[in-house]
Amino acid sequence: MKGQYFSFDAIIASVIFVMALVALLSYWHSVKAYLDYQNDDLSREAIRISNLLFTPPSPGPSCDSMTRFGLSKSWDDRRLDSSVLACAEGKDTAWLQEMLGTSYKVRMDITKLTDHPSTISIGDPMPPAPAENLDIVQITRAATIYNKTSGERVPASIELVLYREK
Repeated sequence: MKGQYFSFDAIIASVIFVMALVALLSYWHSVKAYLDYQNDDLSREAIRISNLLFTPPSPGPSCDSMTRFGLSKSWDDRRLDSSVLACAEGKDTAWLQEMLGTSYKVRMDITKLTDHPSTISIGDPMPPAPAENLDIVQITRAATIYNKTSGERVPASIELVLYREK
């Protein structure tokens, strides 16, 4: 029609352009937030250690001869070995830092998710300092604990906390 200022095609094109611009900005923002998270040293180290927990200990499950800490039975079987948990229970943060090869303070709580939950703690308790004086990263992983002698399999959760004082 004569005298029509906007055509239907121009309106649809501008709506599509605005939708594409919003989608692009949303994607850019999410990628930027993810990269900022990955660039944090403490977060990157927490992810490395949480993955390391699902490797077997080296050279074996004895805490006296262990040079590399891991909780799984083998490279193919990622279930947690109850004998490794038993020997590591109650060890201090310095031992855990040495076994995991990290400079950050580490604490792990492994909770057996049964009718009567029990928790195995490895590492010293966190200091009672105010939260603004600590950088803290906490990762929760799901696992299965396997007991060789009884053949029992128990679901568990692993709370891994890495922290440093500012």
